[in-house]
Amino acid sequence: MAVHFIGKAFAIDISESKLTAAKGELEVKHGEPSVTIKEIKEFPYNNKGIEELTKFLGEYKDGIIEATGVYFYYLHERLTEKGYKVTVINPLHLTETLGKKTDKLDAQRLLIAHMTRIIRGSYIPTGETKELRELTRHRENLVNKITQVKNEIRKTLETAGYKIEPFDKRGRQLLEKLAEGKELSKEEKEELKEKLGRNLNDAEKLTLKQLVELLKSLENMVKEVENMIMSKVPRPAIELSKVPGIGPITAVTIYAEFGDTSRFPDSKA
Repeated sequence: MAVHFIGKAFAIDISESKLTAAKGELEVKHGEPSVTIKEIKEFPYNNKGIEELTKFLGEYKDGIIEATGVYFYYLHERLTEKGYKVTVINPLHLTETLGKKTDKLDAQRLLIAHMTRIIRGSYIPTGETKELRELTRHRENLVNKITQVKNEIRKTLETAGYKIEPFDKRGRQLLEKLAEGKELSKEEKEELKEKLGRNLNDAEKLTLKQLVELLKSLENMVKEVENMIMSKVPRPAIELSKVPGIGPITAVTIYAEFGDTSRFPDSKA
């Protein structure tokens, strides 16, 4: 397969407060690519710095940045809005390919690797797909927090000797009573006598009360996020949800992570 080199490009190394940009041009001599670094310049990572950066880039419209923490998102968004074609590279892939980085040299090595196609970029969604990814990932974080809270509730009950299942319909009713400090009925005590523990002390009552309140809050937040997700379901996700075993939320999550599959040249890409 022929490798299509990039004739002119830029690379930007990103930190919390600084952007280091390099511009370069490529020549192929005797079948071997050679990149000439034209200029390197540093900019503050703020709105004014980004404006200065775009002036510096000029006619260099194709470039690469590293997915450094959360710092790259805003720059990627701003450059994409201005019409730049920006490839984002996973730092782990970069280190595996080029070794450890060192400040200004980072942008140069990144630029050379990009122009000679040594490294491949990651998929970064934009527009509605980006928003869906933010929503589905936020939902996943909330669901994980719900699991953590449920585990804390189980731990509190187990510590006091309770063997009930607190999250089925019946168990949830009992959990609400215990959390509110209400006395169980005679019938409930008789029915669950083998599963009930000792009386909760004040610290356990407070812990259980706050955990149940937190659980309710998180559950309501998940519903709110899911409602927004369902209001933005794209057609490809609707089609995907027709596959047995894939519900609407799962379909949107898959779509948000992989995007429009038409961007892949073939089934092996």
